[in-house]
Amino acid sequence: MTNVEALLTNYKELKRTLDLLAFRINYFSGLSEDHIIEELTFTTPEGERVTTSGVSDKTSRIALAYQNTSYEQSKEILQELIKRHSALKTDLDFLELCITLLEKELSDVANDLFINGMDSAQIGAKYNLSRSSINRYRLKAITEITKMYQEIQMVG
Repeated sequence: MTNVEALLTNYKELKRTLDLLAFRINYFSGLSEDHIIEELTFTTPEGERVTTSGVSDKTSRIALAYQNTSYEQSKEILQELIKRHSALKTDLDFLELCITLLEKELSDVANDLFINGMDSAQIGAKYNLSRSSINRYRLKAITEITKMYQEIQMVG
């Protein structure tokens, strides 16, 4: 189950992570040559061992192994980046949707508190609320959003 309070509290950091993941995906260029060579150096060969092969055969096998290793490892890393980005984006999109589905005033306060990062003094001045009222709004927003998360988990 998703910890709604942690998502709300860490929203800015999670959004930053999402942006960094998107950047890494967009500008992903694969692994460095040094990394691939290191990987090939510390792996053991698989398949038949032919002792009568010529130099050119060894060279082509090394080149193919290099190419294959490079492709496979780069593919794995890119897939992991995409998976992490997709999961985080889904969580943040649903969180933002939940905030908009709250009652108007609660939604506005929750949006300013969690999404816009306003502090209690700023929110109090903007909505003419006491600190205890802001805390009640905060707790109510967390409770309501948690219910929405539970509802969606029951459905899907």
